[in-house]
Amino acid sequence: MKRTVFICFVLIICAGCAHQQLMLTGAQVSPPEISPGAEILVSVHVIDTKGVVKEVIATVREERSIRLELNDLGENGDKAAGDGVWSAGFRVPYDARSRTYHCNFSAYDVNGDRVKIKTKENGEAYLKTEVPVKVVR
Repeated sequence: MKRTVFICFVLIICAGCAHQQLMLTGAQVSPPEISPGAEILVSVHVIDTKGVVKEVIATVREERSIRLELNDLGENGDKAAGDGVWSAGFRVPYDARSRTYHCNFSAYDVNGDRVKIKTKENGEAYLKTEVPVKVVR
C-alpha cells in the first residue's frame, strides 16, 4: 500500500515537472496613463525554468517603429539583475497622439526565433502578451 501511494505521488510530481514552465506574466507600462514626452518603464516577468528565453522585445502595435529591447541585467530601467523581470526605460514621443496604444511583449530564443509554447489543445502558439497604455495630452 505504501509503495503504491509513493509511486502515485512520484507520477504526479513527474507530470507536474513535465508541464512546460514558460510564460510571460505581469506585463505593465508604468505609469499606465502617460503624457507625450514622459519617461515610462516597460516590464514583464519571464518565467523560464528551461532557460529558453534569451531576448524580450516590446513593440507598440499601433506604431511598429517603436521597438524596445528589454533586459534583466539591472540596466536601462531594469531594477534588479537576474530577478526574472525584464524591463526598459522609454521616453514617449512628443508627437504621440492621445489614444490607447497596445504594448506587445514577445520572447526570442538564442537563434533569434520567437519562442513557441504548447497550448492546451496540443497545438503551438508564440510566447507573448499585451498590455494597453493610454496617452493623454
